[in-house]
Amino acid sequence: MQGTEMTRDRTSPKEAKLADASSVAAKETTAMHARAWEARQGINEVIFAALKMKHRPVNTRSRWLPLTVIGGFLGSGKTTLLKHLLVSPHGRRLVVLVNDFGRINIDAALVESQTDDMISLSNGCACCAVSADLTNTLIEIAERDDPPDAVVLEASGVADPYGIVMAALTNPAIRLDGSVTVVDAETMQDLAEDPLTKRLFRNQNSAADLVVLSKMDLLDAPAKAAARDWMAANYPNKPLIETVDGDVPVDAVLGIGSQRDLQADAPAKPVDAHGFGSVDISIDEPLDSDRLHTFLDALPASLLRAKGVLNLAKEPERRTIYQRVGRRWSYTSGEPWGTEKPHSSLVFIGPAGTLDRAALTERVRYCVATDPHPDRLHDRSAEV
Repeated sequence: MQGTEMTRDRTSPKEAKLADASSVAAKETTAMHARAWEARQGINEVIFAALKMKHRPVNTRSRWLPLTVIGGFLGSGKTTLLKHLLVSPHGRRLVVLVNDFGRINIDAALVESQTDDMISLSNGCACCAVSADLTNTLIEIAERDDPPDAVVLEASGVADPYGIVMAALTNPAIRLDGSVTVVDAETMQDLAEDPLTKRLFRNQNSAADLVVLSKMDLLDAPAKAAARDWMAANYPNKPLIETVDGDVPVDAVLGIGSQRDLQADAPAKPVDAHGFGSVDISIDEPLDSDRLHTFLDALPASLLRAKGVLNLAKEPERRTIYQRVGRRWSYTSGEPWGTEKPHSSLVFIGPAGTLDRAALTERVRYCVATDPHPDRLHDRSAEV
């Protein structure tokens, strides 16, 4: 007994404090590993379910429902961004899938109805709790009589986004429209250096088509500059948006692939919030696929979003749908033109001052199938 008391007496307050801190850290580490294990198990279940469902017949009326995945570490600001997407007056009908929609404090005036697992808003959007069977949930949403324009999925803060992206790519009902990662500007360097979080943090950023840098308002001018420099040095090819309270242009985050949005004759509304701009271009002549491919590949990394309906010379009978999020872009075959006059309409979104309307228009015109100078396209690729 006396030996025990003597041992206690030799422990300094500083040593005791360090021991307590070590114990707390050990508990937090164990909890972190447990959450990560649960997330991996959930992702594996989604992937296996999606692979089994890959050949399931899907209602062709609702094929290729666009899905945007929003990820980011715990506390990065995902929920704030999701709330902004839900309540912004963008005119789109969204279904937002979240882990716990009780955390999204939506103005009661906007809530039309609410159940245990869904909030319906008066603007046509809905916020739903993520089901354990994500694959079937997405298919059921896509096969509704009146499906939404798009689905936004909140990834768990400790989830590796590659598994979710894999599940999206193997789901027969949806098309992966983009992966967005929210990064806390205050804590990102700590997360990147901590042995417990650095791998997950790196994967979350690497999987992103677009990075949203949150909480910049909490930093002073030197810290803001340091955050920008750090992101540029570690992820030089990632399009980046800085945000306060999740307030970002919806068109920069979402890529609505619905035919009615892309076929609209009216020009897209300019994005004028927080230093972003857009350029819309329309042209009647058919475009050469090879020249257009070269042009689209040469677009700068600073471009945040682009989309459009294309009139390709090699596909004169039907529309071709163009979508770009971050550095990833694709063509998909659209509906026949029918009685509508074939044309091409393109919209480009980027930081204000980075889009040259005249240069972009000229480069698109070089893609016209009858243009006799396709070699001039490459020479002008640095103008935008």
